[in-house]
Amino acid sequence: FFHTENITHRHHTTENRLTMAEGDAMEVDPAPEENKEETKPVDDDDEEEEDIADLVDLLESSEETTKSAADRIPILSSLLMEPKKLFGSKATSLKERAVYSLTRSYCETQQYPQVVDVLTGEICHDFFANITKAKCAKVVRQVLDIVCSLAPNELVMQEQICNNIIAWTKSEKRTFLRQRVEAKLASVLFEQDKYGPALALIDRLLVELKKLDDKQLLVETHLMESKIHFGLQNLPKAKAALTASRTCANAIYVAPGLQASIDSMSGILHCEEGDYDTAHSYFLEAFEQLDQLNDKEKAVPCLKYMMLCRILDSLTRALKLSAKGGVGAKSDRSEVDISGMISGRQGVKYAGKDIEAMSAIAAAASRRSLKEFEEVLQKYDSELQDDLLIKHHLHILNEQLLESNLIRIIEPYSCVEISHIAALIEMSLPVVEKKLSQMILDGKFNGILDQGKGQLVVYDESEKDMAMEKGLQVIENMDKVISSLFERSRALRTMMV
Repeated sequence: FFHTENITHRHHTTENRLTMAEGDAMEVDPAPEENKEETKPVDDDDEEEEDIADLVDLLESSEETTKSAADRIPILSSLLMEPKKLFGSKATSLKERAVYSLTRSYCETQQYPQVVDVLTGEICHDFFANITKAKCAKVVRQVLDIVCSLAPNELVMQEQICNNIIAWTKSEKRTFLRQRVEAKLASVLFEQDKYGPALALIDRLLVELKKLDDKQLLVETHLMESKIHFGLQNLPKAKAALTASRTCANAIYVAPGLQASIDSMSGILHCEEGDYDTAHSYFLEAFEQLDQLNDKEKAVPCLKYMMLCRILDSLTRALKLSAKGGVGAKSDRSEVDISGMISGRQGVKYAGKDIEAMSAIAAAASRRSLKEFEEVLQKYDSELQDDLLIKHHLHILNEQLLESNLIRIIEPYSCVEISHIAALIEMSLPVVEKKLSQMILDGKFNGILDQGKGQLVVYDESEKDMAMEKGLQVIENMDKVISSLFERSRALRTMMV
């Protein structure tokens, strides 16, 4: 009963309070001053929008098609150094676009010293000081990508930009951004053929990344390490670094472009080992991914590598050549099948001088014509000689074709004039004479060069002296026995002492 009475009392008290509140609300008149105070934030927003509108006008005026890159530079610089120093969300977004446009304008006008000062100079100092670290890292990476895409050959300028950013990140203690820029600097040094400094930078960077376990950057860094070791012709370490990159890539999602780079590097290493069939499959995987991304600039080299592997693999089987360059004398032209290397769609999409050059090489190789082969190399010099992998393997292919054709020519003869061989193979006499001497020294055939008469004397293959070989084998076995007895006697002397 008492409990119910208390509840009733509380209910009446609450009703009285509500009634008083309603009465108070009815008695109070609305004050116009409060309405004015409520609209003040709207006025502030309007003022800020007006200020941002000025920035928008500057940015839009710089993006007009009638203005050249040189005319855009002062407009964008004034936008970034505006006196009001607005750094709201909208103003920051506009200034970020201005930084990208200013970088493009400097690159288009080839003002590369100003490009170096874009990130670390006075123009963007206030902008970087008032944005978050994540936004700052994004802007720096984007600016680096713009510079590398618009000025790919200005490697010295790219190196200077990276060094300036690294010095700034060390002073600001921004470790993650510094590691990203150092990885980019390593790739720039690699493009400059500065393998020593690039490898030292990679080794130091890998120690830090393994402690942080940054898988994404580890994949890219190990891949660059593999490329550097390949440039130094250290294939075992290149394969080890590529294996480490693949191991890290299996634990995370890898972008198609990066996966294509890994597959392309795998194909290059297999190509160097003479496994052209496996290399072709890796290049095909990389090409399909780049084709889906419509990255024609990177897809064309992969297509050229595919054609190179098909040419080398077909001729290796036809000429019965080993990966070391051993020559087989007899082969039929029908054994070489280089047709159908690219489909009709690929031929239309990627048609150009690069594909024409590889097709001409394929035609010359299938006909075993060294003269036509050299003419193709001279005609498409930039397309075939600028790429180190293609240049190296085309040199091997040229040597293999030359040796094969020379052996086929001299096979019926026991004594033949060198001038006659040079006329048949359609090459100069000094080149043929030098190559024949190399083949004799390499043991490709038995013979001598009689330079006084200008003749090549070919000897028949003599049977090996089995007695001599067995005698050498007995001596080798006796050496092993004496060495083992000497080791045992030394052990016994040690025990007796």
